Amino acid sequence: MTESKKFNWSMAAVVLSLIVQAAALVFWGGGLSSRVAALEARTAPLADGTLARLDERTVAIRQSLERIERREEVVAR
Repeated sequence: MTESKKFNWSMAAVVLSLIVQAAALVFWGGGLSSRVAALEARTAPLADGTLARLDERTVAIRQSLERIERREEVVAR
């Protein structure tokens, strides 16, 4: 006796779901690539040390403010 070959719907569903997942992964990867490129373009001006200089200026301003506050406390007494 020969068995008649039937179409295996469960295997077709698994294959179809794998194809859809692969397509979604490619689509997500393309979007990720464009987001990374945009972020790199936004942060490129900071690569020359601008951020470090701003941080040092902030520290200097904080120290100056603390000195001024100490002077005001001494005068207020």
